[in-house]
Amino acid sequence: MGSIPIPPTPRYTPSLPLPPYPQGKPAVTMGVAAGLAPLSAYQQAGLVAHTVQDQAILQQSLILLGQVRHLPGDDAYLRGMGVWPVFQNGQQALQTILQKGIRVEFGDMGDSPAHAQWIAEQNRIMINQRYRGDSSPATRYAISEALYHEAGHAAGNGDDQSSIQEELNCLALNTLAHRYHRAINPYYGQTATHSPLLSDGVALYAQLFFDSDPQKRALIRRVVQKYGDLPLESPGHPVPYLGPGMAWAPRSTGPMNVPTPLAQQIKTAYWLQQASPPIRPIIPVTQALQPAIFPAL
Repeated sequence: MGSIPIPPTPRYTPSLPLPPYPQGKPAVTMGVAAGLAPLSAYQQAGLVAHTVQDQAILQQSLILLGQVRHLPGDDAYLRGMGVWPVFQNGQQALQTILQKGIRVEFGDMGDSPAHAQWIAEQNRIMINQRYRGDSSPATRYAISEALYHEAGHAAGNGDDQSSIQEELNCLALNTLAHRYHRAINPYYGQTATHSPLLSDGVALYAQLFFDSDPQKRALIRRVVQKYGDLPLESPGHPVPYLGPGMAWAPRSTGPMNVPTPLAQQIKTAYWLQQASPPIRPIIPVTQALQPAIFPAL
């Protein structure tokens, strides 16, 4: 398979200029920058010295992030499951990074399988250093999608307190970006197995969110494995209820006999998995234990 070209003009939007940088370029740094105040041992952990190539990869990924748009109908489809994307487009995410002065760097994550991470106390988005030196267009696309996810965590109060609902909202971002990139470049993702960032990350969640199973059982299993022990909701990320026509509305104002949001399905699945002995729902079951039927593709 040959290299994957980055098209100059997205299919779903007019040609975009480079993102504006009213406060300077995003803080792509050389790791431990000279002239800064000494960092604590905890802050030093994970930092790596960046090459010029590393800086270029991250800078190009940020440019790609700013060009992301959501495909028609994708937002409504996700909201029908009770998933609420944090941003309307990649430009909003890029502006969050710029306005908050967030550092975007490769970092040493040790044995962690994480592809990227938002570190609130360091105002930093870390990309796993295993992807350093890979300047292929596929990797730059995938890093931009991971940045979309992590910028979602950094938005708002940007704390480290996550929840199932927040993870779903941010996973939706890298899913939306991946679907957009696949639409403008169908070759992208066809060789996803060469990189865990694609095969076990952005490409995987795009498949799971948009598979044909109306109960999203594979997605629920996956999130239970990774995030099922988190709280159901967190500040700024309340669980919505799905009102008439699957529209979002504040949960407190809605009737009880409505479809159960995806976050609640995941929390219930985790609770049933942890119960000993395993609990079998008793008929009639409560709404929280009823299988959810989400909108069809």
